[in-house]
Amino acid sequence: MIKAVTNYFSEFKVLKTASKEFWLVNAINFFDCLAYFSMINVLSLYLTSNIGFNDMSSGAWVGIYTLYITAFIFAVGSIADSIGLKKSFYIGMGFLFVSRLGLGVGPLFFKGEILKYFVMSMIILMSFGTAFMSPIVTTGLRKFTTKENRSTGFNIYYLIMNVAAIFAGFAVTDGFRNWLGDIKGNLAILDFGFVMSILCMLSAYWLNESNINPDEKVSEDAEKRPLKIFKEVWKESAFQKLVLFLFLTLGVRLVFTNQFLVMPKYYTRVLFADFDLGFANSINPFVIIVGLIVLIPVFNKFKTFSLMLWGMAISALSLLFMAVPIEWILKIPGITNVDQAYLFAIYAQITVFAFGELLFSPRFTEYTAIVAPKDKVASYMSLSALPMFIAKPINGFLGGALVASFSYEGIRPKIDSGNISYGDSPEFMWLIYFLAALVSPLAIWGMKKIINAEHARLETEKASAVAVATEADPA
Repeated sequence: MIKAVTNYFSEFKVLKTASKEFWLVNAINFFDCLAYFSMINVLSLYLTSNIGFNDMSSGAWVGIYTLYITAFIFAVGSIADSIGLKKSFYIGMGFLFVSRLGLGVGPLFFKGEILKYFVMSMIILMSFGTAFMSPIVTTGLRKFTTKENRSTGFNIYYLIMNVAAIFAGFAVTDGFRNWLGDIKGNLAILDFGFVMSILCMLSAYWLNESNINPDEKVSEDAEKRPLKIFKEVWKESAFQKLVLFLFLTLGVRLVFTNQFLVMPKYYTRVLFADFDLGFANSINPFVIIVGLIVLIPVFNKFKTFSLMLWGMAISALSLLFMAVPIEWILKIPGITNVDQAYLFAIYAQITVFAFGELLFSPRFTEYTAIVAPKDKVASYMSLSALPMFIAKPINGFLGGALVASFSYEGIRPKIDSGNISYGDSPEFMWLIYFLAALVSPLAIWGMKKIINAEHARLETEKASAVAVATEADPA
């Protein structure tokens, strides 16, 4: 145990060389994640309870939000590679500043159909701002790290993101909803996001792009036209293989989006209306944080491709806890009623899924950043976010339809009476998701010879970084 702790802290010694800009980028990441995760926890509930959308329309507009992110994100990377990090942060946060405030105060000034149209326009603005943030943050991490500390830097990035997710869950989501009630609490959460946008802008103001790692600087004479960069990127072999890999991850990405698209209504309808959404959504990042602290030295001994493949498989298999008939769980010793059975299935799924995400997500982000040419990092990082944002609109429409069919208002009395078949139950909905998610690891395993060449390049880069860091600080 002592050796594991020593290895863990020695892993982070390389961050002594990290610049002020590295920490400012992580501050932006923290503030924006606080806003994003608290907003996304309640967005579908906000659209239903505060604005008046039905289940289908609510799911559809969450899907439309992410669909527009998908559309915008193609252009965002090339724009950012052209205009630089600081201006890109200002543009993204400017749109989030306006849209989050609009969603938070709009219901106070508008009613009926006017309110719905106003909210729809704010959602589209918010999607444009959101499209900037993830690829620009991860691009900043590459630009402000070196080969020696880059791997650890991305671990820190993912750690901070999950710390923010925990606070967004129990402190922001549950805090405002328990204090102000569901309706006012939803508005306060969106207003909180507006305040976080201001803090992000202040952090971006202090960024000094001249402090970019010298190895990452691009010649000032290089022609930086977004359309030209966009065309060049799509012709590169590494990019094409990355596109194939990203496409194959779509099945399991559906599981990642369930947390905010499907889970809130599932929790409140199969259990109780005052279910603690924030607490449930805090378990996942808590497991990831503990896992990162304990297992980073262990993960570094395994190949990136293997970790990602196992992570996807575990994430998919986690859905089995909620897909099996509830009667099976009731037979487990110590579980005496339906509430306990559903809580066991929910918390078991969240915990196992979190371990799968821990294996998959940090390595995936780091891989994408490293394989990108230094003059096209933002373009590549934009694409790395694409499968998640494609999965969200797909699951927005799919989730809305499945919730309306298998987790509708009034489903719980039918469950209690036993007057429901497995094919009509919420468990059948999770079986559908499980089968869709399982396609990803199976397909990637079947095509690993085609896509693993770029992963081999990552292993070489990572091994070189570790060797250099060891020589610099053998302790």
